[in-house]
Amino acid sequence: MKNKLTVFAVLIFVVFMIVSGCANNDTGGNGEEDNGDMAGPISGMIYALEDNRILVVGDIDDVNIPQKEWFESGKRAVYFSITDETVIELNGETVSADMLARGQSVDVWHEGVLAESYPEQGGALKIVITNAEAAEEFSTDSGRFVGIMVNGSGELLEVKISGVPEEIASRFYKMTDKARDVIDSLNLEPEEEIIFRYLPDSESEGLIFDLSRLAN
Repeated sequence: MKNKLTVFAVLIFVVFMIVSGCANNDTGGNGEEDNGDMAGPISGMIYALEDNRILVVGDIDDVNIPQKEWFESGKRAVYFSITDETVIELNGETVSADMLARGQSVDVWHEGVLAESYPEQGGALKIVITNAEAAEEFSTDSGRFVGIMVNGSGELLEVKISGVPEEIASRFYKMTDKARDVIDSLNLEPEEEIIFRYLPDSESEGLIFDLSRLAN
């Protein structure tokens, strides 16, 4: 009888230790806390805003880097959907989704487990804007690659813009160093279609900071 009681006591102790261990390690992946239905926070910079969702990329300090760069280096990136139930805070006060802007630093708490894609996907329950400084607005365009030319202000990318008559289609853009590296890595041939993003520039049609081959 004594041996049975001893075995029973040992079993109770083992179960207690297992339950305690689970409670102490109730966190999400990558060090996220899991508080019931809310997990996070995931910290990063708002790289893009789309219809009712934001793309948050972690461990970057410049929102105007080419997507190819953070994608290939495996930076954590998550698409968070935003609904009327999403709480958005700035300086301790609740604000509307209109306050979200590209380039801001944010902490995001999300619902449940994120979809295992790249970027990951999930629903934002709470967003705290930790740095409200927004990036300069950019434009997106597409066209056919012509080549790189050099003039007095440096290298310029010549592109024949889509939908513009052939005789006036060429536009000339400056490039960031990182965008120039991307162009080299793509090994573009003349007349290949590209899509690119650019900022205003006083010396050219714009400053390209992101560029990729346009999928057929």
